[in-house]
Amino acid sequence: MILPSKWLLRAITTRLRGYCTLADDLRQRLHHRSTWDRFFKEKTLDGFHHFDCFFSYKFISGFLQSFSSRSGALEPWQVLDVGCGISDLGPSLYINFPDPVYVSCVDFSPVVIECMQQQFLDGPLPRNPLSKLHYREADATDLHMFSTESFHLVLDKGTSDSMLHSPVGLRNASRMLAECLRVLKPGGSLLQFSDEDPDARLPFLEQASGKSVTMKELGNVCGICYYSYIITLNQ
Repeated sequence: MILPSKWLLRAITTRLRGYCTLADDLRQRLHHRSTWDRFFKEKTLDGFHHFDCFFSYKFISGFLQSFSSRSGALEPWQVLDVGCGISDLGPSLYINFPDPVYVSCVDFSPVVIECMQQQFLDGPLPRNPLSKLHYREADATDLHMFSTESFHLVLDKGTSDSMLHSPVGLRNASRMLAECLRVLKPGGSLLQFSDEDPDARLPFLEQASGKSVTMKELGNVCGICYYSYIITLNQ
């Protein structure tokens, strides 16, 4: 049984107090592009600031770096952030990672992509001069612009959670999962970050992917426990 995201429920009842119709849309229309276009427009009305589902990059920076050693040193670390929103995850990885990293951030909201492209036109510069950051408009259920076996790491921070709580959630989340696994290189990993309990998320991922899934408890933020669900492909 898929339960409502604890973070999403809190965001609707606290962070969006005063935005009644927007909160209603987030409860009922999570799978609509127009809902997220409106959401991100309203979040940036008073100037740009990152908005992160669950937690920021800093909370998982060490955890992410533990996966970089698996990519090998012969090529830059290729990372895909699916459903990036205006999060600091992709940009902070690009800015702070010591080795060359190519970060591709995708979202189906053109509002998001235009906003983030504008923010990073003139920097800040990455720690490694060979690192690159790209934003592209794309539907997470159809990543046709990326070739099979393109990425060492795929990140899903809250995107599956949003999909799973829409009327067509299981279908779309399964399609997204298949696409994420398709674009992974052999030996690469998909990391799903969620506040959903393992007894609900693990069976879904195992059935939808047909692969072994591991779980790591990341800790608590503001009283909510977060997990990473990990699928690593064979070499």
